[in-house]
Amino acid sequence: MKDRRKFLKNAGSTALFASLGSSFFISCDESDDNVTPPNTVPEDGYTSEGSVYTIYLDHPSFSLLKSSGGWKEFQEGGMLLVNVGQDVVRAFSIVCPHGGCRDSWSYSNEKFNCGCHGAIFDNSGNIITDPEPSGGTGDLTSHNAVLKDNVLTVTK
Repeated sequence: MKDRRKFLKNAGSTALFASLGSSFFISCDESDDNVTPPNTVPEDGYTSEGSVYTIYLDHPSFSLLKSSGGWKEFQEGGMLLVNVGQDVVRAFSIVCPHGGCRDSWSYSNEKFNCGCHGAIFDNSGNIITDPEPSGGTGDLTSHNAVLKDNVLTVTK
């Protein structure tokens, strides 16, 4: 009886190894034919295709947008970007509707400030302080922005 158990134990191990062993060694093949390369962040932190910008918040140039209140004057894309909290990033045209200024922006207390003539806009792009006496300055032009897994997609 002991010899029979010993035989079955050895035979079972051999059969198991024979059926699984070859696939085990094949799966350890060093070829990388089926390996998907990891997602890589572009050198500049963004890509653009037509009117669609893909912005990687893991890139140092855009990492401030990961936190609520973080903002970026994104000249290359012609946008103002701001994280308004709860994983929502908004995108606006960088062109001030008052005088067309593009490079004098600041952001504090949840407001965009255009340094050219003093126009102030809220987090939704609405005009708060209008330098135009007649009230003719419009709101910032808003762009569609979607944030998923630290990748922001903006469609202008």
